Amino acid sequence: MRSLIGLGAALVLSACSATTIQPVAKQPVSVRFAAGVPQAGDAIDVGWWSQLDDAELNELLRLANQSSPSLRTAAASVMRARAAAGQSAADLFPDLTGGADSSVAGGQNSARRTTNAASLDASWELDLFGRARQSAAASRLSAAAEDAAFSGAFISLSSEVADTYVQYRACRLVEAIYRQAIASQAETIKATGELAAAGFSPSSDRSLANANAASAAISLETQRADCRVLAQTLAVSVGAPQGRIDSILATGGGLPSPKAFRITSAPVEALRQRPDVAEAELDFASAMATMGAAKADLYPSLSLSGSVTVSDPTSWSFGPAISLPIFDGGERRASVRVANAEAITAAEAYRTTVLTAVSEVEGALTRLNAARASGASARTAVAGYREYFGAVDEIWQAGGETLLNREEARRTLQSAQITEVQQREAEVRQWIALYKAAGGGWKRAGVAG
Repeated sequence: MRSLIGLGAALVLSACSATTIQPVAKQPVSVRFAAGVPQAGDAIDVGWWSQLDDAELNELLRLANQSSPSLRTAAASVMRARAAAGQSAADLFPDLTGGADSSVAGGQNSARRTTNAASLDASWELDLFGRARQSAAASRLSAAAEDAAFSGAFISLSSEVADTYVQYRACRLVEAIYRQAIASQAETIKATGELAAAGFSPSSDRSLANANAASAAISLETQRADCRVLAQTLAVSVGAPQGRIDSILATGGGLPSPKAFRITSAPVEALRQRPDVAEAELDFASAMATMGAAKADLYPSLSLSGSVTVSDPTSWSFGPAISLPIFDGGERRASVRVANAEAITAAEAYRTTVLTAVSEVEGALTRLNAARASGASARTAVAGYREYFGAVDEIWQAGGETLLNREEARRTLQSAQITEVQQREAEVRQWIALYKAAGGGWKRAGVAG
């Protein structure tokens, strides 16, 4: 007996010799964002979309929350992780099973007899070195990570739908500009014919006018196709039939007006509001717990088991059992190294997530500030080119300017109008990008380790 105890003690001590590399999940960030941070408006809130006063966008977001395949997949992952956490937690408790049987026997020379029996069996592995506790903690942390991932999927989906919707509305505004160009070209063809007949312009101007009209028609058809593709993209993201999406998009119009919101100027505080950062942090904690469970598996395990026959309470058994990992070809130590490598991978994934999160906020702030600064310039350009085109057109109609110069002025105005729409689109899209990058109003919930 002493030799068995000595052998067990030696094995316990040898288990401590499994070497690992300590994972480091630390990533320094700047004290403040380099780009200017919006200070006007309320703090960022998950219900920011409703403040845009766009009924069609709100309807698309409602449908997406109900039907999106990506969001449903994320919800299923949460269900699976929570169920797995329940399975792991069950290992911390005793296992009790019952059994019963009944049989009837008889023969030619014996009376018929019925035999009934019932029994209870119980077993419990004492978690002396924390393997079960660490496994349960790992599963619980993984479930919390999936909760954070679901929140991230919700924010990403809302942002994706809103971004595509804004692109669609901007696309239709540009389409309207091309339609106006078609109408203008028709008037130009008519006026060119009249000027040529009166001898104020050469007959070749009519050919030029027809060519310009054909080019405008090509631009219009291309733009319509681009808008259609965006509508089809929305149907996939939302998870609704194309007809339903088309009926929503058929109402309303124009770009939604973004409502400014405040975000913190400290990257450290902004990271606390990102569900993907929380997910990476929880994944790392789960990996560390898994490594702890793998280390605990190097040690002996002790379990208690017993049984009793209900029909005969005097028939029972009870006793402990010890399992000693004497030789397994290095499997358990290899499992520790695998868990160690996965913990290091999780640590580096966390660092990457932090760097990416800060970069996304910085990028959204930089592009938003640029779009807001360019918006006024774009409007000024449109006003100036419209006035210039009006003057050139008036001179052309009087026969004092060539059609080529008039067309150049018209195209310049059209280009400025499209640029102005694109600048407004960029500003709204960058507010959406900042909303997503700043965490979309998500709040971190406490998780027990």
